[in-house]
Amino acid sequence: MTQLIQLERAANVRELGGYQTTNGTTIKRNKLIRSAAINELTASDQAVLANYGVNQVIDFRSIAEANAQPDRPIATAKQLFLPIFKEDETMVSLSPESLKQRLEDGEDAEEQMKKVYRHFVESDYARQQYRQFFDHVIDNAEGEGATLFHCTAGKDRTGFGAFLLLHVLAVAPTTIKEDYLATNRYLAPMLKEKFAPMTQRLPQELLTAITVLMSAKESFLDESLAAIDQHFGSVDQYLSQGLGVTKEEQAYLTAQLTE
Repeated sequence: MTQLIQLERAANVRELGGYQTTNGTTIKRNKLIRSAAINELTASDQAVLANYGVNQVIDFRSIAEANAQPDRPIATAKQLFLPIFKEDETMVSLSPESLKQRLEDGEDAEEQMKKVYRHFVESDYARQQYRQFFDHVIDNAEGEGATLFHCTAGKDRTGFGAFLLLHVLAVAPTTIKEDYLATNRYLAPMLKEKFAPMTQRLPQELLTAITVLMSAKESFLDESLAAIDQHFGSVDQYLSQGLGVTKEEQAYLTAQLTE
């Protein structure tokens, strides 16, 4: 069984359905989909996602990212704009020229990504946005509709959202981490197409930085986990105290989204 939903012009579009839980149940398919940007969907892609049951799209990108590359609509779905950060802290959406300037100004790609993952936990604004994310998933949990949530690469803001959902649904930590790291495999073809023409003209330090920014690294997610332990004590406490997701809401999600 594959998690990948194969589309013509969108990468890293994946089912969370099919994962086994530690309770002996399975996450339902056609309910939760994580994705990279969907601004280049073809008519065929739009039809695939509509037929898949997508009736809600949650866009985690910043205002600037969404304005620069608006989502292609899915006929059956309402669009919900929910920027995790007011400005894109991941630097994934930067042009090579802008990234080069940031590096020349002294920024370090790996340290920036670690800071991003701490901000998922430490930023009041980010926590409010992830709380709203849970509200939308809860609202759409009953019935046949599927929620698709995405950012630009579908690995950081989306990856952390998937991590939280899978934890609530009692998926084993090793499986959650495997789902997070699978981005590296599913983004590879798109990255090769996008960056291969640049390899001969960009300096090595810039190519290295791009590789870091476009990778899902275990050390990045570990930054979030360390921040959770430091500020809340556990992921369960982060969910209940940091996001305000109640035990009753978590039980409802489990009842609706697993079988």
